[in-house]
Amino acid sequence: MTSLRLSTCLSAIWFVLLGLVCQSAFAAPPPPGGQLIDRVLDAYRKTQQYDATLKLSIDQTLGRWTNSQRGEFYIALDRPSNRLSIDAPDYLLVTDGDKFYFRTNRIPGKHLEIDLAKPLTCEWIIQQAPDMVYPATPTDFAFLLATDPLKFVSQGAAGDPAMLPADPDDPLKRPRIECALQAGTLTMTINPKTFLIDKVVVDVDTVQLNLAFGTKMSYTYDIEVHSTDVPVADDRFAFDTTNSIPSQTMQHMMASGANLPHRLQDKPAPPLNLPTIDGIDHDIAVDDKDAKVIVLDFWATWCPPCRAALPGLQELYAWVQTDGKPVAIYAVNQGETVEEVKQFWADNKLSIPVLMDENFIAAESYGVNGIPQTVIIANGKVRHVHEGYSNGLEEQIKAEVEALLTEP
Repeated sequence: MTSLRLSTCLSAIWFVLLGLVCQSAFAAPPPPGGQLIDRVLDAYRKTQQYDATLKLSIDQTLGRWTNSQRGEFYIALDRPSNRLSIDAPDYLLVTDGDKFYFRTNRIPGKHLEIDLAKPLTCEWIIQQAPDMVYPATPTDFAFLLATDPLKFVSQGAAGDPAMLPADPDDPLKRPRIECALQAGTLTMTINPKTFLIDKVVVDVDTVQLNLAFGTKMSYTYDIEVHSTDVPVADDRFAFDTTNSIPSQTMQHMMASGANLPHRLQDKPAPPLNLPTIDGIDHDIAVDDKDAKVIVLDFWATWCPPCRAALPGLQELYAWVQTDGKPVAIYAVNQGETVEEVKQFWADNKLSIPVLMDENFIAAESYGVNGIPQTVIIANGKVRHVHEGYSNGLEEQIKAEVEALLTEP
């Protein structure tokens, strides 16, 4: 059960890592350290070429068990020509000035290939390939290419940044900035000569994420900048398409070809009996016996891709309600409190019925390895499973629901 919680939280935690600085901290006059942050942002904004290696360390502790992972990212940017390369442990992203390419080890034999937007921004990149946030997104990526870096990195963050003295063991006496995140704290170590980030440490608040007692999680990024404003070799921006089928959207890439179907595909839907947001027990086998199609969306408030998917789910729910279709739709919350969900629902003007999966029981039975995950059930069987979110998913889900409604 604990491994499920760790896996379910992992994708969203990487989004939390992007929440480096609280947006509200920059709406008012800068707090102590504000001038330093401004210089960091200015340094990245003026950088025309960038070549760096990012060493990532993941350390997790659960009781007497420990899990450590190590990996390297290689990042190259040539801003004038709109060329970028992020070579990560399990994905490769390349822009060559004309095309955008992306592949992930989770979907072998295929790659994303589309015309490149100009100028290049990280907001556009993540729109096209939200899959790149799993398992990690380099922190300097946001500082280099976000249209509004402060707004972009504030996703999920809370609190004001604070200046910290240099680490006593740091011979370079580099200044540090500590930021409160939605689910932990983040500390950036700044190079005082270049004002680029040398190191990022995230300590995750495992209590807030409802992980098992005694669980500890931390992430460390050591960034070695090899050069700036020096031409980067052309071969750094090459993408080999040999034996790989191109796709024009991530949704098409995920839905077609070699990737294996979910283990529940076309199998009987597991039982699901959970309390509603009002504390009333709800059994889909009993209470939704007249529904021809049931849609379950597993989500949480701290998960940015979940939040991105909810407006489309709300539109689907409104369409079902307006036309009186025999379709039941539920947002199945993962591990949060009723108060948190009610506040989020009110703030975002959502009316989708919510089921509370406080102990991840439904998530385990439905094979949820990461959120969001959308499950479509018809005639007692799981007919479609969508893991993650990308642009256009809501239209695909609606089309699948309409097709299932026409089945005998």
